Amino acid sequence: MNKNEEFSKRKYDSIADSYDTSSDGRFTASFEPIVLQMCQASDGNKVLDVGCGNGRLINEISRKIDIEAFGVDISPKMIEVCKQRYTGISFEVSNGQELPYGDSSFDVLVICCALHHLNNPNAFFLEAQRVLVKNGVLIVAEPWLPFIIKQLSDWIVIPLLKAGDNKLFSHTRLKRLFVDSGFTIAETYKKNLRQVIKGRKL
Repeated sequence: MNKNEEFSKRKYDSIADSYDTSSDGRFTASFEPIVLQMCQASDGNKVLDVGCGNGRLINEISRKIDIEAFGVDISPKMIEVCKQRYTGISFEVSNGQELPYGDSSFDVLVICCALHHLNNPNAFFLEAQRVLVKNGVLIVAEPWLPFIIKQLSDWIVIPLLKAGDNKLFSHTRLKRLFVDSGFTIAETYKKNLRQVIKGRKL
């Protein structure tokens, strides 16, 4: 586990019990209506939430659609909270770059406000390719900032916070990660400091 992963684990372990009312939890929750609208899974599909936090998003998806639901998070304490709250969903500890599932295991994979915590986003996209079925759907939701503010955040704010964040993604770079990893882009959203991209595995 590298330094940033350790920072992430420590931070989210510390707020696991109060995540819904934390600033992180409230901001992440603001993406959920967009993700839910894009997540047009079918009954019986297997859906994985990477960086699932306290399980709120994957639970909302499972309430909307009759799916087999799974979640992973780097924080063991978050996973404890998930298992206490949602007994019908399978949860595991994972850094998101080495997923504990077989090839072609999932129809849909979502990652909401967690990609910028990963040390190697390319490794995540390759894992998403591996665990998704052919034509499977990947939905990535991330903060979006105008260029100058993003630069200030990347080089000044994020290093000072020591909360496990890596640099934020421009919309162009995020789309490039999809394409370079073998996904076609099906739908995009960029508004009010939020960006969401839906891709499909070729």
